Amino acid sequence: MIKRLAAIALLAVLQPLLALALYQGAFEAYRQMAGSIRRDISYGLQLQHSLYVFAALALGNAIWLTSGRSRRSGLIGTGICLSLWTLYWANIFASMPLRSVLVVSVGVLVLLLPAVLLQRRF
Repeated sequence: MIKRLAAIALLAVLQPLLALALYQGAFEAYRQMAGSIRRDISYGLQLQHSLYVFAALALGNAIWLTSGRSRRSGLIGTGICLSLWTLYWANIFASMPLRSVLVVSVGVLVLLLPAVLLQRRF
């Protein structure tokens, strides 16, 4: 039980940190190539609130992956988290397609990574 809680805590903490690091790196690389970026207050607010949403999804993903009885249930839980993350950003796709694709793809990559690694372990 303690090992499972430690694994959940580790996954729930590492996923948002990895997502933040990947997003910052990709954003800076894009900014260096494309130049200055349009500042949009609604995007900034949604990005700020997405930290809380992503942390909750990472926690749910970690719980589902570590407490699921089968591989299929872990993949279903990850799929639900991925769908919720994509739906959270659906309203911004029309106005800022590149930045929203960047955020969604970073989130999908980070949420999918533990599921893939756990599938490889067994």
